[in-house]
Amino acid sequence: MKMGDMVSVILSVAKDLWAAERCFAALGMTRRMALPYTRAMSRDKRLQDRSIYPHWCTDTVRFSDQDAAGHVNNVAICAYLETARLTFMRDMGLTTATDGTRGISAGMTVSFLAESHWPGQVELGTGMVKIGTSSLTVGSGAFKDGTCIAAAEMTVVRLRGKTPHPIDGALRAKLEKYLLPGF
Repeated sequence: MKMGDMVSVILSVAKDLWAAERCFAALGMTRRMALPYTRAMSRDKRLQDRSIYPHWCTDTVRFSDQDAAGHVNNVAICAYLETARLTFMRDMGLTTATDGTRGISAGMTVSFLAESHWPGQVELGTGMVKIGTSSLTVGSGAFKDGTCIAAAEMTVVRLRGKTPHPIDGALRAKLEKYLLPGF
């Protein structure tokens, strides 16, 4: 088994950060070697806390969102999270730039945390995780019936034409108001 595979197994069974670090130590990994993995784990945990989100919207669980087993499909959950990101950006005035720039989705990391079923509403919390030079990372949690069913980080790159365009001071100040605590 490769080290990366072992790390994935450890993170999937460890109940908390302390337990994961003990497992890494048993593999001979120093705290510094384990840090990238434990940071990812702790970030997921923070995104599951509904109290951290400054922006909220809802989406409807459709009958067609279910798979053959009667569970809401992971693709549908990703669509809910994309709705959260776009609603957040629209409400901040970032979807209709007048300066010739645009934002493109560069990546999405999702943790599927619990089963969900039709019918119902999904509450979607959103905020800023990171503001880079020409990109930003949005964090979001999807909650149904009080349970976090998924958490995600979505990276958006700001472009002018096909070239990354810096996030200026005014936009940065606007985005910083929505930074999630602890990120």
